[in-house]
Amino acid sequence: MIDESNPAGRLHKVLSQAKNNPDNIKVREVWSKVLELEKDDVTITKAVVELYSLSNEIQSLIKMNNQLNHELYLKSFNSINQAFFPLNLNTNWNTVKAHLTDEALTRLQFCAELLSSFYAEDTLSEEDLKQIIEKTEALFEAVYSSNLPDTLRLSLLEEVERLRNAISMYKIKGAKGLKEAMQGTIGAVVVNQDNLKSTSEDNPNVLIKLGELIDKLDSFTARALKLKKMLTQPIRFLLEKATDPEDEKNEVEAST
Repeated sequence: MIDESNPAGRLHKVLSQAKNNPDNIKVREVWSKVLELEKDDVTITKAVVELYSLSNEIQSLIKMNNQLNHELYLKSFNSINQAFFPLNLNTNWNTVKAHLTDEALTRLQFCAELLSSFYAEDTLSEEDLKQIIEKTEALFEAVYSSNLPDTLRLSLLEEVERLRNAISMYKIKGAKGLKEAMQGTIGAVVVNQDNLKSTSEDNPNVLIKLGELIDKLDSFTARALKLKKMLTQPIRFLLEKATDPEDEKNEVEAST
């Protein structure tokens, strides 16, 4: 049983599914089906670039262990990477499939087995991902329909798009990709905290949805990656405080 929760296991699963496709269908159709993406060339191209990055991540993890025979484990990665580039989505699949040899996939399987000894990640369930998607879309609707200043509104919409991309690339990047996207969102909260505070009374729903999404992402990724939750008390305080202007008003009155 291949551990599909580590980078090598994820790549092995994707490439094994891709290899099983007929020779005469287009490269575009194969990646779209395997990665569950729309048949949009830009989206598919970005996903294939992420697969290439995943391949490089695996090689870096293997090279970290100086006790290993690196050539034995990494010999087939040149062949695997040739399946990603040059990228012509309109060619027949057999031109790419030729690089995904049984030997290459077997060596990738060995890498997955090796990484499982020190790289631990739990796979999020379909229900987990569904909740994240629902909360992401709820945040988008709240921000889009708000009367936030244009620069703040665009900044938050950019974060929503970053999160959407991380969700769509979950099969490739795993919980690590979601965690990176969440870090960007927390960063946006810190950078825009003054504007968020000053506009919270007129747009409380934005802060509520933002807080719910960050909290859910934090819980899921901490569990999946076996890490402590990232949501620090100052950020949590900001999100909670900004949604409760009455408490802030009371504090001001108490200090005068």
